[in-house]
Amino acid sequence: MTAILKYSFLLFLQVGTGYSQGKKADKIEIGQTIILHSKILSEDRQLLVYSPKPSSSKKVSYPVIYLFDAESLFIPAVGVVNFLNYSSYLPQIPEAYVVGIVNTKRDRDMPVPQQIEKTTAVQNFYQFLSQEVTPYINKNFATSGLNILAGHSQGGLFVTYAALQNPALFPFVVAMDAPMAVTKSVEQAYAKQLMQSCGLKYVSIEAVYGWKDAVRPEGNCLDFSRLVITGESHETMPYKGLYEGLKMLFNDYWPSSKDMPLQKLEAYYTSLQTKYKVSYPIPARVLLESAKQNIGQSNKAIALELLNEYEKVYGSGTQSEQLRTKANALAKGPDERVASALTHASPSDEEIKPFLGKWSGVVKVPGGTDTEIDWEVKKVQGKYLMESDVMKQFKTQSDFLYVNEKKELVWGRKHDGGGVYLSLGQLSADGTMITGTEDLIGFAFPPDMPPFKKNTFSFKRR
Repeated sequence: MTAILKYSFLLFLQVGTGYSQGKKADKIEIGQTIILHSKILSEDRQLLVYSPKPSSSKKVSYPVIYLFDAESLFIPAVGVVNFLNYSSYLPQIPEAYVVGIVNTKRDRDMPVPQQIEKTTAVQNFYQFLSQEVTPYINKNFATSGLNILAGHSQGGLFVTYAALQNPALFPFVVAMDAPMAVTKSVEQAYAKQLMQSCGLKYVSIEAVYGWKDAVRPEGNCLDFSRLVITGESHETMPYKGLYEGLKMLFNDYWPSSKDMPLQKLEAYYTSLQTKYKVSYPIPARVLLESAKQNIGQSNKAIALELLNEYEKVYGSGTQSEQLRTKANALAKGPDERVASALTHASPSDEEIKPFLGKWSGVVKVPGGTDTEIDWEVKKVQGKYLMESDVMKQFKTQSDFLYVNEKKELVWGRKHDGGGVYLSLGQLSADGTMITGTEDLIGFAFPPDMPPFKKNTFSFKRR
């Protein structure tokens, strides 16, 4: 390896804790600065490195996001990675290292389109990235083998160039407002190469520049996505671009359900591992959330299996120990009505016919707030479902819908803590009204939580 570590120190933000009292500020560490001497570039280069939250397990490894223009984009990128990981039930992207490369001579390393075909300096910068930076990071950090490139403007042009040099090394790309169409020869040459790059997952986020319609990946092996964002200038768009780009890049990272058993989770992440040819362990929070959901459904054996897997990979902790205590305390088995509802076949066209159309009404909530709802039964991809507009603000879809032997409409959705909301609706003789009840079934109520009281509803055909 030609790069040499010269020194490193912690990069931090200071947060005042005492206001006018002048108390000592706490330090919030977000990463470290590393100085590499590059033999290829004959200069020292500064890297800013953010690492995921530490894990006690040696089995866990992480992707690396290589980010350019780090002096301005490193802190926003770290914020995006943290937000998409820790601000929802399930992580939207994997935990990842962020390695930001600080500029010395930007126009030399990442030339404008008019110069990129006339200079060898861009090749030198690519060799610095692929032969010095990447090997150093792989040697000194727990990397999974998935390298992601993210760049804005000339950086977006460079990450496109770098990925096309070696799609196997840099298979994921977020190019933000890359000036691809400024020079026709660059646009045509890069578009042709891009559409022939099998295994490359490429996201173009565009406000002013970008590919426009030059890339048409239909029928090609390229995985290409493009998003045009409005209300931003070329200079302001990268903040939103990083968020949208990483979210789109990992659009298949989270499973479709929060309560999958271990075997289904293993199969799902194994398929991602095969697809992207990197290590893709089941995320810690996915295992814990799935265990929590199954505890809520009294699926003791499934919950314990998920917790055993979590502790095998990530080690035991407060969360897993608390969930294990709750799982072991379960005395009853799962409510069979939940599985029956979720696996019930979609109704036939004849069965659902009396309930088709648009309906409006009110759900009355004992001790709570009555709720106005508009809904419609639709056929989507060969299956009937209910689309609801709650208080004209929130749109939801049913997780199951069918007609039972009493010719009642049965529908519902999963409860966040486990179980399902199950509604039974009876059609009036003249077909203009549906009345009934909504119950929460299959949820293991904690001892200090009062039982659910059935809601009642009345809907009128519109």
